[in-house]
Amino acid sequence: MTTIDLFKNATDYITFPAGDVVFHKGGVADRMYVIVEGEVEIFIDGKILDTTGAGGIVGEMALIDASPRSATAIAKTECKLVPVDQKRFSFLVQQTPNFAINVMKIMVERIRRLDALVLSIK
Repeated sequence: MTTIDLFKNATDYITFPAGDVVFHKGGVADRMYVIVEGEVEIFIDGKILDTTGAGGIVGEMALIDASPRSATAIAKTECKLVPVDQKRFSFLVQQTPNFAINVMKIMVERIRRLDALVLSIK
């Protein structure tokens, strides 16, 4: 089961018009978002790190620790995002272990992109 399958019937989504900020770097990190429709871009200090679409997630680090947001996420297109707080995340991990593996894969991919970005600056 994919991430999008878990949320395709969710009714608690939030709609973000293109160009709206989903969250700011340094902001409170109390939830991640699953992208049901649209695309979201992730920026670190004005540099684009990733663009992710339906079935992807943004803000996942919020559920691992309580540190402030490390990036800014902006809706590239109109988006429907489902918020996932710590309670919902824990439930999903317990009920659907592959969900946790998918989140970890996404985190690793983004860390690798960040590494490449940092190395290209040096």
